[in-house]
Amino acid sequence: MNIELKPRIELFPAPAPANDNVERWNPPAQRRRVLIYKPAKSSMTSGRAGTKQWLLEYKPQSAPFIEPLMGWTGSTDPMAHLRLSFPSREAAVAYAERQGLEYEVREPAITAQIAEPKAQPQSQPMALWPIEVPASDWSDLLIAQIGPVASNRALAA
Repeated sequence: MNIELKPRIELFPAPAPANDNVERWNPPAQRRRVLIYKPAKSSMTSGRAGTKQWLLEYKPQSAPFIEPLMGWTGSTDPMAHLRLSFPSREAAVAYAERQGLEYEVREPAITAQIAEPKAQPQSQPMALWPIEVPASDWSDLLIAQIGPVASNRALAA
């Protein structure tokens, strides 16, 4: 069987757009931008799960829009929600360079260990009242408190 291959000739070529939206049909070639970072510990738990990996996230190239039928948020960018994990920063950077991506690396914030001061024993006992009251005044206060109470009890009986 003898077959001759001929170049394909389009009978109906696609017309060029005749409006001002030419950039919509021919978007400029841009390199994808990615963000490389190490995630922070969740504030909702005390555990550190998921903080040992480095993440590579694609930055969105188009703005999100609201889908008219259901009202959900949509996007025309399929890579906007993609998140890749790597065991080290160097592995994530090597992947981005190998794929020809523009990358931005955010280093993890250094958490300062706050040393709590140790409780020092007090050399003197703490005063219960801010002013010192002489012992003679205490007895007057106590008797004045007891006196009306005793007379009320006598009236009640």
